[in-house]
Amino acid sequence: MTEVTSPVHYKTAWEDPATRRAWRRTAMFRCAAALGCVPAFFAWLFAVVMTPVWLLVLWMPVLFAGIWYALLAVAGAASLTGIRRVLRVYPWQAGLAEVRSKKNGSTQFLVPDPERPEKTVGLEYGGGIGTGRHFWVRAVKSGQVTAAWFAGDPRYVGVVATPGPRNLLRVAQREATDWRMSPRKRGVSPEARARARAAGARVGEN
Repeated sequence: MTEVTSPVHYKTAWEDPATRRAWRRTAMFRCAAALGCVPAFFAWLFAVVMTPVWLLVLWMPVLFAGIWYALLAVAGAASLTGIRRVLRVYPWQAGLAEVRSKKNGSTQFLVPDPERPEKTVGLEYGGGIGTGRHFWVRAVKSGQVTAAWFAGDPRYVGVVATPGPRNLLRVAQREATDWRMSPRKRGVSPEARARARAAGARVGEN
């Protein structure tokens, strides 16, 4: 792993003023991206009205691509609450997560199991259409980032960041967020499950 600067040791990451500033920067950027989709749509509509009808066949793919990126922007803005919930429960651990790029284009974060440190748990981000230009995909693929700060429980949900912290990203196991899947219960202490639940993860009933 690359060497990183140690974070200020607070009981939770949210108590760190730098973390709160990073969250606000992330919120401003993601909300601006989501709101920017509105004028972009009207610009597309204006272009359609002002051009010949036969050009509509060229403008429709632009619309579909725009809708997809708009959904990604809205999803990014919607994740802000989840990021804050995690940061209010867990502290930062500097350089804990090893980061690597996978063949499918996604980024994998390898974090030691809190109760079995000799084993690692993987969390992934990316690999889908439109995620290739995201910082955590580009920077890891280029080798710019090989380790990250981590706050959370890798068996459920967490937030990764570059030193500062910067570039906040919420990552989660699918079963911790998807109601169609059974949440993880085995090999996790009641205390760890309670913290994960407070951070917004699905942990099942006791």
